[in-house]
Amino acid sequence: MSRTFQYTERPCGVVLGRRGLIKVVGVCAVVAGATGWGVVELLANRNCILLARQAGLYKDDKLCQKQQLTSSHDNPTVRRIYKDFSASPMDDKMYSLLHTHFSQRSLLALHH
Repeated sequence: MSRTFQYTERPCGVVLGRRGLIKVVGVCAVVAGATGWGVVELLANRNCILLARQAGLYKDDKLCQKQQLTSSHDNPTVRRIYKDFSASPMDDKMYSLLHTHFSQRSLLALHH
């Protein structure tokens, strides 16, 4: 009672034909090229933004080093804030005013 079945696939030429296959390959090539170009443009814009930010941070660091402000508690402006608020660096009020917190930004879109 055992039956043997044999399945054969139809050749591609029967489904599409030569011209149809060339059209499909051409459309796929255009789509792949356009997608690749868009990704390259996106990465180029992102790199420009990152390089500009990096240059700004280095510029700020050099300015702080020139003024010998290598730590935030040595900054005269911060010292004046502590004096004006009659607070110390670890007070809750100073912590809420001067400290930053991490915000997830990886999902934000970059606009150029």
